[in-house]
Amino acid sequence: MTKDKSMPVCCPACLEEGTFRICDFWDTADTPDIKERIFSRDIFRYRCSECGEEILVAYDCTYLDRDSGSMIMLVTDKSDDTIIETTEYNLRVVRSINDFVEKIALIEDNVDDRIVELYKIMLEDQFEDERPGAKILGIYYGGKDEDGKNLVFFIITENAQNCRAMLSFDVYDSISRQFGESAEKFDATSEINRDWAIGVLQNTFSDNQK
Repeated sequence: MTKDKSMPVCCPACLEEGTFRICDFWDTADTPDIKERIFSRDIFRYRCSECGEEILVAYDCTYLDRDSGSMIMLVTDKSDDTIIETTEYNLRVVRSINDFVEKIALIEDNVDDRIVELYKIMLEDQFEDERPGAKILGIYYGGKDEDGKNLVFFIITENAQNCRAMLSFDVYDSISRQFGESAEKFDATSEINRDWAIGVLQNTFSDNQK
């Protein structure tokens, strides 16, 4: 069941102490509109009653989609390496609001997040070759293009000169074939992220050199 509770919040603008009504467990069966509220970040948006300042507040919460057999957990304590096991659902653990939103979007579009994370590393290398000195702050999935033939990614940079990239399904399938065996060796973890992808790529290249 969906669970509600409150948490204290201090407004960064006026330092007024307030209370944020949150939910730490979302079940799509109980709350059909939760996907839209997550994509809009509404469930993380706090508005100060004193000055009107709006901020995004990350907090530990779990999203359950029984139809897809998926569970996404946002764990805000990055030092928390507790191993969470579930045999009933395909579990993913993330550490930020953006990653939480992205994982749910990938589920909606039936896109394998493992391939996405591998592609992001490749995209980083390509971007750095084309734009030496540019610093990437993040790469995020942006859905399918209008024709449904490509996956769209947004590259967020330090100097705000953001851009986007396209991943065709042909390349998507190629990545799956090339790194599938290595990916399976690392499939025990619930955190499929940049570090995971680097480990898979290093393992693949190491095996190829043997």
